[in-house]
Amino acid sequence: MRHATALRLAAVLAVLTTAALRAQVPDPAPAPSQPFAPGVTYDPRIPTIEQVAGHVFGAEVSAHADVEKYLRALAAASPRIRLVEFGKSWEGRTLWYAIVGSEQDLARLPAIQAGMQRLADPRGLLEADAETVMKDLPAVGWLANCVHGDEPSGTDAALLVLYHLLAARNDPVVDKVLAECVILVDPLQNPDGRDRFVHSTRAARGRWPDATPLGAEHSQPWPGGRVNHALFDMNRDWFAMSQPETQARVRAFLEWWPLVYVDLHEMGGNSTYYFAPP
Repeated sequence: MRHATALRLAAVLAVLTTAALRAQVPDPAPAPSQPFAPGVTYDPRIPTIEQVAGHVFGAEVSAHADVEKYLRALAAASPRIRLVEFGKSWEGRTLWYAIVGSEQDLARLPAIQAGMQRLADPRGLLEADAETVMKDLPAVGWLANCVHGDEPSGTDAALLVLYHLLAARNDPVVDKVLAECVILVDPLQNPDGRDRFVHSTRAARGRWPDATPLGAEHSQPWPGGRVNHALFDMNRDWFAMSQPETQARVRAFLEWWPLVYVDLHEMGGNSTYYFAPP
């Protein structure tokens, strides 16, 4: 397995995601042609979210329908991404994750999953056989976003990371990631809570943005978007697995056993970005 680069690439992915989060600034909105990464050019065959959902990255909080529409557009445009529907929310919204990698790795995903599962439970696996399995596997990483629906930048950052991984033409980091990794991106863990947040935020806006922290567009009515349809904080559900979203996500995780799992959160609007110690 290309594990020697796994932690370094995990750090690179974290930096890339953080940069994408910082790009989610509504005002002023970035120009459609403005590159997210300086010096990097983009394949025009890969659509931007503006071309699909009508807003540039960071100019709007993307709803679940926007996320679905953009994921499908990326999958239609690039051979380096696969979409997996792995469950439904309480309200029936589809849970998706995207798989990004080289065309060679995407052609053998069942074998990669089997190899990762074999290493996760190595009982009866001889050391020499384990070395053989590892030598042939990419490093698998998972980026999970927006388990709290009112921490909005994570989902749009995930979409920008996907765009960058698929469209960047001359970025050596992307080339390295695609050559040595398979990246799983779950852009929206809590679609019901997020759509509740999106609808209340859009309904509270006036004709012009209000930067006042206590303005209606910055204050959610109860119950807010943090929780899912059942008003459950799913970030407290990883061991109990009482919610359908968590149950589906854990099943998906156990199909892969990624080396690195990044659960992306966000602090308040006046706070810095938050990385949990785990």
